[in-house]
Amino acid sequence: MKNKNELVVGFIGLGNMGLPMAENIIRAGYPLIVWNRTIQRTKSLVNMGAQVATSPSELTRRASIIFTMLPGPHEVREVVLGKKDGLSPVIDSIKANKILVDMTTNLPDISRIIEKEIHRKGGEMLDAPVSGSVKPATDGTLTILVGGKKDVLDKITPLLLTMGKNILHIGPIGSACTMKLVLNMHLATVMASFAESLAFGFKSGLEPTKTLEVINNSIMKTYISEMKGLKVINHDWSTAFSLNLMSKDLELVEETANMVRAPIPITNIIKQIYDSCISNGKGEMDFSIVATKFEEINDNIHL
Repeated sequence: MKNKNELVVGFIGLGNMGLPMAENIIRAGYPLIVWNRTIQRTKSLVNMGAQVATSPSELTRRASIIFTMLPGPHEVREVVLGKKDGLSPVIDSIKANKILVDMTTNLPDISRIIEKEIHRKGGEMLDAPVSGSVKPATDGTLTILVGGKKDVLDKITPLLLTMGKNILHIGPIGSACTMKLVLNMHLATVMASFAESLAFGFKSGLEPTKTLEVINNSIMKTYISEMKGLKVINHDWSTAFSLNLMSKDLELVEETANMVRAPIPITNIIKQIYDSCISNGKGEMDFSIVATKFEEINDNIHL
């Protein structure tokens, strides 16, 4: 990889995760050019020295490595491949020595479709979704899952290390997207199971704080019990990862499971529980608010 001062990096998608990730790139000394549908989101980066492109295509023309961090598969396909409302996509400016790194929680098949088009134009692509929420994105401590050619990953590893502390090569293109869906499927299941366990214990006469203490001092301790346990008991639903985003990711799990013919009965049920909370207007709250559903069905207890 070129010296960082000679390497222009592009970043598309400055949402709650993308913005702090892009800020960490520029803090590390890389020249940065950004694009976002809502130009106001670029302000802090411009103040740090970033330039703003007028389109994804212009950004790609000026940058050697292009990151995308978008809401989902539809947006990735539109920004990278499609033309809508006069938007010039990434693919228009892809050529040899350009690398696209899609960090979106995406469908594996969409990653594979996009990679074929990128290769056809002479470029390279990695799928690189992240594990972690806004705080690790801000701190630069994300876990980054990578699918694609190992030699391409090796070229950009120093750049990825500005955003994450663990860079894990999963396998061929699309495999990192699959792994991200596995992680969020597991996260959703553990959160719901933890909330159900607390409610069961409470209805059976156990204080939730005591139940939490025992869980966290046993082999049953999890990220959920450690990081979300007291927040659930205190009804602190400040958002690290929203219920809407969790539901969206579970939709991707269901779609992928249908494609590979993998039955997921537990996840199907849990998604219905999450969606019932969304229908009650809780979608923008942290996904841990699913605990209130278990309070509700247990005679409206308060953990």
